[in-house]
Amino acid sequence: MNPRLQTALAAVLGGSALLAGCSTRTDVSVTGNTPAQYSHVFVTVQEVWFNSSATAGPDDGGWNKFPLSTPSTVDLVAQNGGNLGSIASGLRIAAATYSQVRLIPVDATAPLASSAQNAGALYNFEADYVDAKGTTHQLPLELLNPDKGIGIPTSLKVPLGSSGGVIPIGTSSTTTNTTLGSSTSNPFGTTTGVTGATGTTGATSPSLSTTSTTGSTSTTPTNTFAVALDGNSDLVQFNYSGGTAGGTAGVLLSSHDAAYDLSQAGGISGQLAVTSITTGTAGLPAISVSAQTLSADGTRHIIVSAAAILSDGSFLLYPLATNSSANIPLTYDVVIHGPGIATIIVKGVQVPRPSLSTSTTTTNSATTVTTPKTSVTVPTTSTTTTTGTTSGTSLATSNTNVSPVSIGTLTPRTVTTTYNANISTAPGAPLPAGAAVNFYQTLGTQGEVPYVIESSPIDPFNQVLFNDVTLSAGTVDSGTWSTNGTVSIVSAAPKEGVGTYLVAASAPGFSDGTLSSKVSQPQSGTASSVVVPALALESGASAGSLTARVVPAVANKYDQGELLLSHNGTLVAAASLAAVIAQGAGGTVTVSNLPSGTPDAVYYATVRAWCSGTTQCSASASGVQRQWYSQVIDLRTSTTGTIDLTVN
Repeated sequence: MNPRLQTALAAVLGGSALLAGCSTRTDVSVTGNTPAQYSHVFVTVQEVWFNSSATAGPDDGGWNKFPLSTPSTVDLVAQNGGNLGSIASGLRIAAATYSQVRLIPVDATAPLASSAQNAGALYNFEADYVDAKGTTHQLPLELLNPDKGIGIPTSLKVPLGSSGGVIPIGTSSTTTNTTLGSSTSNPFGTTTGVTGATGTTGATSPSLSTTSTTGSTSTTPTNTFAVALDGNSDLVQFNYSGGTAGGTAGVLLSSHDAAYDLSQAGGISGQLAVTSITTGTAGLPAISVSAQTLSADGTRHIIVSAAAILSDGSFLLYPLATNSSANIPLTYDVVIHGPGIATIIVKGVQVPRPSLSTSTTTTNSATTVTTPKTSVTVPTTSTTTTTGTTSGTSLATSNTNVSPVSIGTLTPRTVTTTYNANISTAPGAPLPAGAAVNFYQTLGTQGEVPYVIESSPIDPFNQVLFNDVTLSAGTVDSGTWSTNGTVSIVSAAPKEGVGTYLVAASAPGFSDGTLSSKVSQPQSGTASSVVVPALALESGASAGSLTARVVPAVANKYDQGELLLSHNGTLVAAASLAAVIAQGAGGTVTVSNLPSGTPDAVYYATVRAWCSGTTQCSASASGVQRQWYSQVIDLRTSTTGTIDLTVN
């Protein structure tokens, strides 16, 4: 499992209290963050699946599937700052503990969904960004086997509903909006505005009706559940090599998502003074903040959640896992970094489990129920929800439903000396296609271990970083958070030295790389390169291989191609098809050192094919063509597999 998920999954169990109400309903939202150069990242979902098995593949049994009445589109850029974008509401999920949730997307190549069109997108999945040269790109966001969906490990407990009693902590009541004429699920109990089919009513509370009986009430508890996407790791930029299609940029979604029960999720907020800080193309400062914890082996810190700094300098890391006990909060270290500022590390921020209160007041003729004392998440675009049915939405919502722990206001120091860095690999030792490269620094005090300062996924086709990372050649500011919310900051050189970073890779199915390579400010020029050590398979995994028999449907249509293997929508491995795709008869390609023998060793294949323009390719093969295959490659109990690929 990806290390970023391990901490998140340790403490996101659903509430164990017996829930009241006639049935159990679940709302699903998406939150995330994106790098500052992105102006829009649209994702469109048409189904949500749940499974109690942690190891079930998409073709295995046990899935509870919920097709949405209309697909939902969320812009991840709008979800920066801990906002929640609704995917589905009121799903009637059977009481159980679910170990997986799976989002079934509407691919970028499919006809444009109405929710995506209404959001202003050209594609159902889309990434809009401005590159380092100032060129604007509006590209389809490419998916890996979209028919199999994006699988997310979790632990979501959906308790059994019953009639009568009070609404427990972390649940909500469902009321009927007689003004708008639609069912409105209020997960937090205080309505400050409702969006209906005809638009937002504003801050005026609508007329609400409830049904009560003397001495008791009937309510519908709702579980609130969010999937968090980290654009820093999940948006993989790449270049196709060669002539006509060569140099063509693309963006691939390689999911490393986490999922949270919001009734047990906390947050960390803060404020930066950013008046002198350069902003990115989306109007946001080019500064990121992350919550980090120790890795399982204690050798380094790992990122469990990340967020972008908003235009006013504020940030919110949400949702964050909290301990199942309200008296023992989880502790995170917060790392703030970006080009042109000194890195800030705030240690020991405690994030307790949310404490929401409920009460029941009995009158002579009815029971009045007061739901948890916090604010409702207010939609800002229209949606139509039908009571008792699965329904899709297209929402961008403001997150006002969390009381985060604050680290106060910080003023970043300007650093005038920076340099760019990229990577190379040793001959014969490529990184896995799904690898990310992390740049670490260590505080100088005794007993400290490295923190992730910068991180970027590699270009899976070219084994380099798509963009150089910009590294600060300055000292590091650090301090320890206190329970009164204050932080005393001191500046000191990192253990590695000013401007020096440890560099190591990480990848799904592989152990984290050794912390043996370093990169430093160059003595001349503005750029440095570092060789990143190869990765070893994770403990318990064996080296597997896949033999792909490739047959072009039309000879000489393409002369370049890549075979991509994914697990749950996450890129794991790749192999070039150039040696066989140009041959009319095709040929055989082998993918080696593929993780096998573990529950995660279930893969699916996608092919990218294009004509480079350097040979007699078919003139009809313009651009890059993508094709995915439904055959499962199951290496859970085997170290070898085969697949036949007809490339159309």
